Amino acid sequence: MASNFTSGWLGNAEHAWHGLGVVTEGTLPAREAFETADALFTVEKRELFYPTEPGDEGRTLPFYQPSGSFGVVRTDTQALLGVVSKQYEIVQNDSLLRMAEFIREEVDMDCVIVLSDGAKVCFTATLRGAEADIVPGDTIKRRIVGYLGHDGKTGCGAKFTNIRVVCQNTLTAALRESGASASITHKGTANANFDALINSIDVARQDFTTECDLMREFSRRSMGMTAFNQFVDEVYNIDEGQVFRKREKLERAFTSGYGNADFAPFSVWSGINAITQIETSTRGTTAAKGNAQFARGTFGAGAQISKRAFAVARDLVTA
Repeated sequence: MASNFTSGWLGNAEHAWHGLGVVTEGTLPAREAFETADALFTVEKRELFYPTEPGDEGRTLPFYQPSGSFGVVRTDTQALLGVVSKQYEIVQNDSLLRMAEFIREEVDMDCVIVLSDGAKVCFTATLRGAEADIVPGDTIKRRIVGYLGHDGKTGCGAKFTNIRVVCQNTLTAALRESGASASITHKGTANANFDALINSIDVARQDFTTECDLMREFSRRSMGMTAFNQFVDEVYNIDEGQVFRKREKLERAFTSGYGNADFAPFSVWSGINAITQIETSTRGTTAAKGNAQFARGTFGAGAQISKRAFAVARDLVTA
């Protein structure tokens, strides 16, 4: 499955797109959330061996030679999560829990997710005081994602984002966003450095406030159909006279798309949302098409077009 979802807890009665995990009403304390997600397993670093051919010394069975490489093994299931060097320092999942507990006065837990049998673990929490309506009922939230890898490739850290991480694709999308972040590699004193990961919370909230002010300006700026088509031409780099097959779908989304009647119709905000709907929405599609669209919309071409729409709109209202 594209989600790479193994186990997880999701709060506030908000199901994930893949329909997996334990869903509860409201939020939970960090430890209970991690326990519900089965995210407090431990890992060990074990040296890997490889077989050699039987020699001429009377041996009939292969001899197992130490490889100098080490496997990161989940101790409860014995799953091999990654291959690492001797210098690799294990960071246990309770360190990620400590991060979540350290910032508990600043956040409400959204979800805890275990990916690829435990190769990655992450939590998402919403910053208190960093939630805003762009127009009434159209709510944007600033979140912090804490993550930890046992795959030998992913470090550990925290990222501020508007994305709720519920699978591998959304984790990839969140980590690729620009914005305040801190990261640690699995070397040196990784376990001692987790306190530094929360130092940019105030910066993240300030960034969020600035971003929301810009979105509200989008909602106040009127946009008719002619202006919308000019907006589309710039976002998609359409030359004059060029046939653009998506135009009709985009126009329908602009005039009658999801939430259009309720949230700032015929504005720059509805123009951005129309493009985002066409490029990223999985509503009304088959399971196969939905998975493909989700991947495209989170880290593929759809995500890039949606970001460009936001940038073009920003230039439009600040010019």
